[in-house]
Amino acid sequence: MTGQNTASRLVRACAVDDLPPGGIRQVPGSPPIALYNIDGEFYATADLCTHGLSSLSEEGYLENGEIECGWHLARFCVRSGAVKAPPASTPLATYEVRVVDGEVYVVTTPS
Repeated sequence: MTGQNTASRLVRACAVDDLPPGGIRQVPGSPPIALYNIDGEFYATADLCTHGLSSLSEEGYLENGEIECGWHLARFCVRSGAVKAPPASTPLATYEVRVVDGEVYVVTTPS
């Protein structure tokens, strides 16, 4: 986390203990990012469903590493952003997540 360019792209999302396994949290920003804890591993995707622009962190359902949109039931792989069920056809952007000293950070440039 050294260097001006790297530091300016990192956003603190939460403490590790603030997001339990199976949890989802929105990282505010433009665009907002959804942060997930799957069995102690953290992943981040765009927060808005690519089909209907519903907030996945606020209205989605996380199960077996997939996030399901609460509006039209599109599903995405949290690890890769890949579409797993229609009506969505465009994958979610994914973001690098770093855990440093018990804090979770998201690199706000999509990977």
